[in-house]
Amino acid sequence: MYVYVTRNISARMRRSDGTDNGYKSLIPGKYKANKTNDGALEIVQDKDEPVYLLPFVWWEQMELGDISLTG
Repeated sequence: MYVYVTRNISARMRRSDGTDNGYKSLIPGKYKANKTNDGALEIVQDKDEPVYLLPFVWWEQMELGDISLTG
């Protein structure tokens, strides 16, 4: 699936062990994404570790028109 970001939004960063690693800004553009078991969106990046949009965050961002999803 792909996520299109239309405005700057913040996504959570997780370390490989699952612990929190702060936030990262996603600039507008197209990102490859996977849905996780807990409903979050995993945004895959080329060189960095993936970042995550939690379910309540990405639903709200979709309602505001800040992101859209495609299959």
